[in-house]
Amino acid sequence: MQLNHIMIGTDFSAHSDTAIRHGIDIARSTGATLRVVHVVETPGDWTALHSAVDRWHADTHAQLARQVEPYTAEDVNIAQEIVDAPSVAEGLESAANTYHADLLIVGSRGLTGLKHVILGSAAQRALRTVQMHVMIARGEAPAGSGYRRILIPTDFSLPAEKGLRLALALAAPDARFDLVHFWRVPEAALAGEHSEFVIDTVAASVKERGRTLLESFQQDATNATFSAVQASPERGMAEKLESGDYDLVVIGSYGASKLRRWLLGSVAETTARVAPCSVAVARVDS
Repeated sequence: MQLNHIMIGTDFSAHSDTAIRHGIDIARSTGATLRVVHVVETPGDWTALHSAVDRWHADTHAQLARQVEPYTAEDVNIAQEIVDAPSVAEGLESAANTYHADLLIVGSRGLTGLKHVILGSAAQRALRTVQMHVMIARGEAPAGSGYRRILIPTDFSLPAEKGLRLALALAAPDARFDLVHFWRVPEAALAGEHSEFVIDTVAASVKERGRTLLESFQQDATNATFSAVQASPERGMAEKLESGDYDLVVIGSYGASKLRRWLLGSVAETTARVAPCSVAVARVDS
C-alpha cells in the first residue's frame, strides 16, 4: 500500500498540532503530499452575508497560517485549505475526495492515563463517516522513520488484511508488529459435557490460521509475532494496551453503512476511544 496524499483536519487546538506533527513525519517517511484543512461549519445559503463571510474567512485563513507557520522549516511542503460545509465530517470528506487523500489524520482530546482518553466529536464523526483510512493521532510523533511498535488486532477478514497493509505503510524499517486474535466460545457450548473438546478445537483452529497469516505477513515484516487470546475484543484490547508499550494500533473496518457503523463502533471506535497511543483505522474501499 502506498500513501500518496495525507490530509490533516484541524480545529486550531493543541491536539490538532499533534496531528500535524504526526502527519509531517508520516509524509517524510512515505514521500506523501500533506494538506492541512480547517472546516468552517456554514448554513447552505449565505447569500445575504457575503461581507461577513469574507471577513470570517480572512480571519480563519490567518489563524490557519499561524498554526502551520512553526512547521514551515520542516522538509515537507504543507498545503493549506479552508472548506465551507454544513458539518466538519462532510467538509473533511469533501476535501479528501477533491484531493484524493489516502489518509486523514485528526487529533483527539485526552487526559493522562488509559482510562481517561476522550474521543472528540470531530474525530468520532470522521471515524464513522469518512470513507478513507483515518488516524487518531496521540502522543509523540514517530520522528521521521515510522512507527516502531505496532499492535494489529485481526479476525482474518478482508478489513484485517487492509489493516496489515496500512501498518506496513506506516511502520519504521525496524518496526515490531504484534498481531493478535481475540476469540471466545459461546456460553452454550461451555455448559455441555464436550466443552473442553470445543475449546481445544477452536484454539487449535485459531492457532493454525494465525500461523498461516504470520507466514504470509513475515515476507514483508520479519519482526512480527502472532498471539491468540481467549477474550472479547474489547476486554482483550484493553489488556494488551495496558501491558504493551505501543506507539500505534492499526485495525481494519468496513465503511459507513448503518450495519458497518455498528460494526465499527463495536471494535475500532472503542479502540480509538481508549488507546493511549495513535490509532489508524483501515477502510476496505481505500
